[in-house]
Amino acid sequence: MEEIGRLLKEKRLELGLTIEEVSDQTRLTQKHIKALEEGNISFFHDDLSYLRFFVKSYCDVLGLDFEDIKDELRKDVNDYTMTFTTSAQINHEEIEKNIAKSEKLSKVSTANVKTRQKRRFRKPDMSLVSLIAIVAVVAIVIMFAFVVFLKSDAGKGKTANNAQPTAPEQTENGTNKYPSSDEKKEEEGQQKEEEKEISISKTDATHYTIENLKDGEDLKFEVTFAGSSSGFSASVDGKVLDEPKAQVYEYKSSAKGTVKAKKGMKLELYVGYMYNTQLKINDKNVKLDDSIVNSSGAITLEFTIAGDSDESSK
Repeated sequence: MEEIGRLLKEKRLELGLTIEEVSDQTRLTQKHIKALEEGNISFFHDDLSYLRFFVKSYCDVLGLDFEDIKDELRKDVNDYTMTFTTSAQINHEEIEKNIAKSEKLSKVSTANVKTRQKRRFRKPDMSLVSLIAIVAVVAIVIMFAFVVFLKSDAGKGKTANNAQPTAPEQTENGTNKYPSSDEKKEEEGQQKEEEKEISISKTDATHYTIENLKDGEDLKFEVTFAGSSSGFSASVDGKVLDEPKAQVYEYKSSAKGTVKAKKGMKLELYVGYMYNTQLKINDKNVKLDDSIVNSSGAITLEFTIAGDSDESSK
């Protein structure tokens, strides 16, 4: 990152631009510009997903080709991410060791207390123990008999209820009306359709299809940033949603949203820093492709609402 910063600063001085002038043209603050020129990547710890946009905007003002430094910037970001991820893991392991040590000391102390207590206990009176055991057995037998009685009584009531016939619907002429076979099939089909759960299938690493979701039904999604803070936005058919807001979300926070499903609709979820990001759709965990789960770059996931299976067959 220091090499990229040196290149940006030299080009700015060569063009005779001040930091204030660059700030006006890029909309970046002067602190951001100074951090870029100093190669201070830790300054962007909470904005890593937007760092490439900051650098690209600066390159555009200076007339530099961002493609020439894009790979080096990605490498610097990956190295920095790996550094603080490893540090967090080491701290976690130290905490686990201290907890295990404390538990071991606690067990030893408890064992010593129990040993002293056993020494103090006097041998109980066997006649009293026998009396208590007899009373306990009698109580258990009475409770068991009571439970059996309740179950048998409930079973009788249930049988009586089931035996009661249901009066059929009558027509205007007073004759009984029974459902036709077609009506029964339609009712059974509706019940089966209501019991269907949504199905999410993968087309490739970033494209997925959602089935068994009708027009007008709620499509709920929840994205949890379990790896790092990250920029995020959600859009439907190319239009960015107001909720959840398009912004940077903190580490371990979540972005939640609900839209009305429509056949052929495309839901796009942009994640600026994909590492260890988790996703649920209608409270169902989505198994993301292994190739992107551990990615430290930006990923856009696309979900397409498929038509009903009955419509497809028609």
